[in-house]
Amino acid sequence: MGDDFSDVVKRALAGRVGHLCSNPECRALTSGPQDDPAKTVNVGVAAHITAASPGGPRYDPELLPEERSGPGNGIWLCQNCAKLIDNDPARFSVGLLMKWKNDAETEARSRVGKTATFTNAPAVHLEIGARARISPIIPREWEQSDFILTEDTEECLIFKKADSSRQVDIPKTFVEKIHRFGNSKPARIELSGRLQWLSRKRIFDLLPEKPPIGAAGAYGIGKDVDSAYPLRFSINGTFGREARLPEILSQGWLVFYDSDGKYLRWGDQILVIRWL
Repeated sequence: MGDDFSDVVKRALAGRVGHLCSNPECRALTSGPQDDPAKTVNVGVAAHITAASPGGPRYDPELLPEERSGPGNGIWLCQNCAKLIDNDPARFSVGLLMKWKNDAETEARSRVGKTATFTNAPAVHLEIGARARISPIIPREWEQSDFILTEDTEECLIFKKADSSRQVDIPKTFVEKIHRFGNSKPARIELSGRLQWLSRKRIFDLLPEKPPIGAAGAYGIGKDVDSAYPLRFSINGTFGREARLPEILSQGWLVFYDSDGKYLRWGDQILVIRWL
């Protein structure tokens, strides 16, 4: 049994950062309303900076149990970032997580009681003709393609894919952040959801869910189906083992994405199609 956080500690960690993920590259809001007016939804996690039990990420045997389960050893994160830091403890050190924690609390303290200033238009402004890469985008091989801004309206940024004639309209409310790297490199646009290729419609569309971070989201978001699903819905494809997918894709196959933006999984196999 590890030294887990009490509910009191969890509430304190969430409240001290305004219920935002403490990862400075994320800052996702982790709580909000359910359809039931008496309930809320929470996607936040009180994560241990040093693990709750031996063998866990960044475990520190010198800590007392009350220190290990205390608020000083906790950081508030969204579920994706909590999984990320525990899957790569060498990258996400104690020192780095403490900095995230302190910076997030300092930022929250500076906002308390102050009226929010909305500056959506300046935050998402790009020059016409600017090149950008969009993230997250599924499938990920498209992340290496540039999009060219053709129009900037009051509500939308309108892009054309550099290597095709496909157009993408991105509402400014869907843009979380724009990273600019000068004139020599394309800007990076971070979305609050994902830009998703839909095989059946042969278009890119915007969808609200972000894919999992890391290898788990390499092909986006999947759904389990039975082996007869392609035939029932007139999908001309075949299932290939996920372990062999890089090899299969190198032979000219593409992952099939349904109208909801999800790829189709049957056991350990994923549906792929030939692009015509």
